[in-house]
Amino acid sequence: MRDTDLDDLFAEARREAPVPSEDLMARIRADAAAAQPDPHRPRPAPRRRAKRTLALFGGGGLFAGLATATIAGVWIGVAQPAPVAEALWRGAAAEPLDSVELVPGYELFASLDAPVGG
Repeated sequence: MRDTDLDDLFAEARREAPVPSEDLMARIRADAAAAQPDPHRPRPAPRRRAKRTLALFGGGGLFAGLATATIAGVWIGVAQPAPVAEALWRGAAAEPLDSVELVPGYELFASLDAPVGG
Protein backbone atom coordinates (compact mmCIF):
# COMPACT_ATOMS: atom_id res chain seq x y z
CA MET A 1 0.00 0.00 0.00
CA ARG A 2 1.38 3.38 -1.00
CA ASP A 3 0.95 6.71 0.78
CA THR A 4 -1.11 8.06 -2.12
CA ASP A 5 -3.65 5.22 -1.99
CA LEU A 6 -5.52 6.82 0.88
CA ASP A 7 -5.55 10.18 -0.87
CA ASP A 8 -6.93 8.48 -4.00
CA LEU A 9 -9.73 6.88 -1.97
CA PHE A 10 -10.72 10.23 -0.43
CA ALA A 11 -10.68 11.93 -3.84
CA GLU A 12 -12.96 9.21 -5.25
CA ALA A 13 -15.34 9.56 -2.31
CA ARG A 14 -15.55 13.32 -2.93
CA ARG A 15 -16.39 12.79 -6.58
CA GLU A 16 -19.17 10.31 -5.79
CA ALA A 17 -20.85 12.15 -2.92
CA PRO A 18 -24.17 10.50 -1.98
CA VAL A 19 -27.29 12.59 -2.48
CA PRO A 20 -30.14 11.97 -0.01
CA SER A 21 -33.45 11.00 -1.50
CA GLU A 22 -36.35 13.42 -1.56
CA ASP A 23 -38.33 11.09 0.73
CA LEU A 24 -35.56 11.22 3.37
CA MET A 25 -35.39 15.03 3.17
CA ALA A 26 -39.20 15.26 3.57
CA ARG A 27 -39.07 13.09 6.70
CA ILE A 28 -36.22 15.19 8.16
CA ARG A 29 -38.21 18.39 7.53
CA ALA A 30 -41.32 16.85 9.14
CA ASP A 31 -39.33 15.83 12.24
CA ALA A 32 -37.78 19.31 12.49
CA ALA A 33 -41.20 20.98 12.20
CA ALA A 34 -42.58 18.71 14.95
CA ALA A 35 -39.70 19.64 17.26
CA GLN A 36 -40.29 23.39 16.92
CA PRO A 37 -42.08 25.10 19.84
CA ASP A 38 -45.66 26.23 19.33
CA PRO A 39 -45.59 30.04 18.93
CA HIS A 40 -49.21 30.35 20.14
CA ARG A 41 -48.64 28.56 23.45
CA PRO A 42 -48.65 31.01 26.38
CA ARG A 43 -45.48 31.43 28.40
CA PRO A 44 -45.42 29.97 31.91
CA ALA A 45 -46.48 32.34 34.64
CA PRO A 46 -43.66 33.98 36.61
CA ARG A 47 -44.91 32.29 39.78
CA ARG A 48 -44.17 28.86 38.31
CA ARG A 49 -40.74 29.99 37.27
CA ALA A 50 -40.10 31.26 40.80
CA LYS A 51 -41.25 27.93 42.25
CA ARG A 52 -38.90 26.05 39.94
CA THR A 53 -36.04 28.33 40.94
CA LEU A 54 -36.79 27.83 44.64
CA ALA A 55 -37.01 24.08 44.12
CA LEU A 56 -33.66 24.13 42.34
CA PHE A 57 -31.97 25.54 45.46
CA GLY A 58 -33.83 23.42 48.00
CA GLY A 59 -37.22 25.08 48.33
CA GLY A 60 -38.65 27.96 50.29
CA GLY A 61 -37.63 26.47 53.63
CA LEU A 62 -33.98 26.89 52.76
CA PHE A 63 -34.39 30.59 52.01
CA ALA A 64 -36.50 31.08 55.14
CA GLY A 65 -33.74 29.50 57.23
CA LEU A 66 -31.08 31.65 55.59
CA ALA A 67 -33.12 34.80 56.21
CA THR A 68 -33.65 33.84 59.86
CA ALA A 69 -29.95 33.14 60.39
CA THR A 70 -29.03 36.43 58.74
CA ILE A 71 -31.42 38.43 60.92
CA ALA A 72 -30.23 36.64 64.05
CA GLY A 73 -26.58 37.32 63.13
CA VAL A 74 -27.24 40.98 62.56
CA TRP A 75 -29.14 41.24 65.85
CA ILE A 76 -26.37 39.51 67.82
CA GLY A 77 -23.74 41.67 66.13
CA VAL A 78 -25.52 44.95 66.75
CA ALA A 79 -27.18 44.40 70.13
CA GLN A 80 -24.42 42.27 71.70
CA PRO A 81 -26.48 40.99 74.59
CA ALA A 82 -24.33 40.39 77.66
CA PRO A 83 -25.47 36.79 78.37
CA VAL A 84 -24.67 35.76 74.83
CA ALA A 85 -21.26 37.41 74.90
CA GLU A 86 -20.40 35.78 78.24
CA ALA A 87 -21.60 32.38 77.07
CA LEU A 88 -19.59 32.55 73.88
CA TRP A 89 -16.34 34.07 75.14
CA ARG A 90 -16.26 32.76 78.76
CA GLY A 91 -14.06 35.51 80.12
CA ALA A 92 -11.74 35.86 77.15
CA ALA A 93 -13.38 39.18 76.36
CA ALA A 94 -12.40 40.48 79.83
CA GLU A 95 -8.68 40.15 79.05
CA PRO A 96 -7.38 43.26 77.31
CA LEU A 97 -5.78 42.85 73.94
CA ASP A 98 -2.79 45.18 74.01
CA SER A 99 -0.90 44.13 70.94
CA VAL A 100 -0.84 41.46 68.30
CA GLU A 101 2.44 40.27 66.83
CA LEU A 102 1.82 39.81 63.15
CA VAL A 103 5.46 39.27 62.15
CA PRO A 104 7.17 36.52 64.15
CA GLY A 105 10.47 37.25 65.81
CA TYR A 106 13.81 35.57 65.22
CA GLU A 107 13.18 33.10 68.05
CA LEU A 108 10.78 31.19 65.84
CA PHE A 109 13.54 30.43 63.35
CA ALA A 110 16.38 29.88 65.83
CA SER A 111 16.03 26.12 65.62
CA LEU A 112 16.83 26.24 61.90
CA ASP A 113 20.40 27.39 62.60
CA ALA A 114 21.23 24.26 64.57
CA PRO A 115 22.91 21.48 62.56
CA VAL A 116 20.85 18.43 61.87
CA GLY A 117 22.34 15.33 63.44
CA GLY A 118 21.91 12.00 61.86
